[in-house]
Amino acid sequence: MSSSNVSRPPDHAAPAERKDSIASAGAFQLSDAMLQALISDTRFLIVPETMVDGLIVIDTKGTITYVNPACTNLFLHAREDLIGRNVKMLMPPPFQDEHDSYLGRHREAGVRRIIGIGRELQGLKADGTIFPMYLSVGEAHAGDADIFVGIIYDLTEKKAAEEVILHHQKLDTIGQLSGGIAHDFNNILSVIGGNLELIGGGDLPPAARRALVRAQDAATRAARITHRLLAFARRQPLSSRAIDINEALEEMSHMLQRAIGETVDIQMHLSPDAGIAQTDIDQFENAILNLAVNARDAMPSGGVVTLETQAVRFDDDVRTAQEAPPGDYIRVSVSDTGIGMSPEVRERAIEPFFTTKDIGAGTGLGLSMVYGFMKQTGGHARLDSEVGHGTRVSLFFPRSAGAAGVDPASFETSTPSARGETLLVVEDDADVRVITVSRLEGLGYRVKIAVDGASALRVLQTSPGIDLALIDIVMPGGMDGHALADEIERTAPGVKIILTSGYSPRMAASGEQIHRPFLPKPASRAQMAQLVRRLLDGETAGSTPRS
Repeated sequence: MSSSNVSRPPDHAAPAERKDSIASAGAFQLSDAMLQALISDTRFLIVPETMVDGLIVIDTKGTITYVNPACTNLFLHAREDLIGRNVKMLMPPPFQDEHDSYLGRHREAGVRRIIGIGRELQGLKADGTIFPMYLSVGEAHAGDADIFVGIIYDLTEKKAAEEVILHHQKLDTIGQLSGGIAHDFNNILSVIGGNLELIGGGDLPPAARRALVRAQDAATRAARITHRLLAFARRQPLSSRAIDINEALEEMSHMLQRAIGETVDIQMHLSPDAGIAQTDIDQFENAILNLAVNARDAMPSGGVVTLETQAVRFDDDVRTAQEAPPGDYIRVSVSDTGIGMSPEVRERAIEPFFTTKDIGAGTGLGLSMVYGFMKQTGGHARLDSEVGHGTRVSLFFPRSAGAAGVDPASFETSTPSARGETLLVVEDDADVRVITVSRLEGLGYRVKIAVDGASALRVLQTSPGIDLALIDIVMPGGMDGHALADEIERTAPGVKIILTSGYSPRMAASGEQIHRPFLPKPASRAQMAQLVRRLLDGETAGSTPRS
């Protein structure tokens, strides 16, 4: 530890000379009694002058008699501006108003609220900034005078880190709730959609046919809502491919203009070196569209929406601030010239179902869906907004070194039938099980059923010749779908396996993505028929069917 910046009188100096040397150094302005208690060992100066935390000394009236360099740096005051002033100048209300009366009660009655204990308070910097701090105060007697020595620890970074942790814990809790709701709702939609298909297979009068179509459209819209909930909960599968971010935005320009209307001007500033990102193009377009619509709604009298791209790099020193691992990213920003958000609104902006729009004008899922999508894709989303200065949402996509890929072909609407095969359906929800069995038997398959993992293994042992097992992931009985699939692959390796769930494949016990064919709920009869047929024919499962 260097002490070159500390004024130290020579050890051989006489006491009077040493006293004068300390006083002339400007480090202390103490009474003779206080100085006499300190000058016996000038090494005392080394400790406070080189401390990382602030140290301040006051007398019984609250007058500052000494501050160390760390304290002046913390409060942004020069030392000469503090010495001789009342310490309450470093406190915001109400602490400032209460300080003198507290010192008086301590002197008269010995009331202790901080002295010898310590507590969290707020400090006031010279520029008016209020910051959190921890103050511990000790009392000492120097001759016939009393002094109070305070050690100040700046809690700004600690509080910021705690807020980030609490924020993520809050979002994770909401995400778990949202994911659970979406899972149960997807099971219900599977039943609704399946029964509507059965009804649609019969002869219906025109009016009933139109009613059926409206019901199916409503079920499709409901499935989209659960899709967004799962996006926030980060429990939906992504169909990722390499896309050129600039090209994707340019292709969206006409659609965006139609979506937000003629009163809003769209401006694009796309950096030519933005690069390629590995992401889900549908989710990407949905995220940008949501942000653009939110921007429009924030400008009721019109304005400008600006889309920007830029290649950026996060280093280790900014990892905490950006909440993203170090590396190369593509920043996609959507800015508006609207009314902006208050701190209270900004704090809750990405919570599911929170919205400032009129009832019926929005679901409150837009920003939450974007946040969940970015976290699932390995990136980060940042919201900057101030009342009267508009809003800017920045999406940070991990940059890929590969070339832009081609969108895989979508599933057809054909329903290939059975060729004499026997299937095992493992599903604990009775209504979903009835629909699934009805669909498969309608396609010509022989179907065995089980309600949990244990009963499925018994069926496999007593019924040889099963060709494929369609297994729900979330089941009672202590064995989930992944564990059952592992056991089937070990004991009956010839049986093909399809996992299905209202969640995504990430609902494995290990929390990791697995590589088995997966059918999301709710799935159409055609999607189920195609995936089953492809596996039985020995083809690879390919991409997950989209609901």
